Amino acid sequence: MKDLFNLENPFIHFLGRVGDMILANLLFLICSLPVVTVGASWCAVHKLTQDIVSDQDQGLLKPFFRAFKENFKQATIAWLCILIFLIGMGCNLLLVMSYLTGSTASICKGIVIALTALVLAISGYLFPLIVRYENSLRQHFINATILSVVKLPRTVVILLVNILPFIILYFSAQTFVRTLVFWLIIGFSFACYITSALLMPIFQNMEAQNTP
Repeated sequence: MKDLFNLENPFIHFLGRVGDMILANLLFLICSLPVVTVGASWCAVHKLTQDIVSDQDQGLLKPFFRAFKENFKQATIAWLCILIFLIGMGCNLLLVMSYLTGSTASICKGIVIALTALVLAISGYLFPLIVRYENSLRQHFINATILSVVKLPRTVVILLVNILPFIILYFSAQTFVRTLVFWLIIGFSFACYITSALLMPIFQNMEAQNTP
């Protein structure tokens, strides 16, 4: 029985990590309420999940708000650029659905969806890069684009994880409502955790190669 409550117990360790991710998810939701701050909040959660994946216990609140503050400018500019692009693609899709029919409509829809998926795939790398490395925003975009192409299998997984709520909503609004509690409690930090688990080996390998 004593071993059950031992901090070194894998189960207790797992529960602690789950608790950290629930709190990280809550912080993300609260700090994202102004909408403009979504990018900085996303970076902050990535900082926490990168620490969790690396098994670096640096606390929760201080690292979150430090990452939020330090990356606020770049993350906000990046997020607003992505948001404007997504709004534009949404408007284009509505125009296609309203005024085009047949094969022309299908082709245009395909182009809009492909461009949207490309930008979302790049953004899956962009915010983890912003929070981990010091670079210009332009260079972050370039690096994120290169990695999204070179690491295509991981890119597909990251993309699917990040847009999973929208995929569920598209196929079944009822299922989306049923899973909404999951996303509100832990879903966003869970998506960041999966992304970090896929990206940390890449980052660590790059850092090892650049170490004299």
